[in-house]
Amino acid sequence: MERRLFNRRELPILLLMVLAAALWLVLSRTGPEGTRAIVERDGETILTKELGGLEAPELVEIVGKNGITLTLEFSREGARVLEASCPDKTCRREGLLTRAGESAVCLPGRIVLRLEGPRTGQNLDAETY
Repeated sequence: MERRLFNRRELPILLLMVLAAALWLVLSRTGPEGTRAIVERDGETILTKELGGLEAPELVEIVGKNGITLTLEFSREGARVLEASCPDKTCRREGLLTRAGESAVCLPGRIVLRLEGPRTGQNLDAETY
């Protein structure tokens, strides 16, 4: 007797599960409307960019403590540190930030790039970094 992986009655359920997984994957890859990038230097907000409204990528140069310079790129897909003059370049290795709550920190320059969205910063008990 031949044993099959699934029978014909299970096919619609299998297809529905595959479709739901594909839809979830597509929706989780796109940032929610209202996502904004916030740049802080020494704990003070110096720049806020609404990412959903950008037509083309924008480059911004920020000078931090000790003359350390960061080149930031903002686009509809997210934000990232493109170039950094600090010695370790950890902030640059974070790559493209695409979801609310993600951040890139340049400790020598005391600069923080973080994404904030509709679900972050509202009615939270605590926040960790």
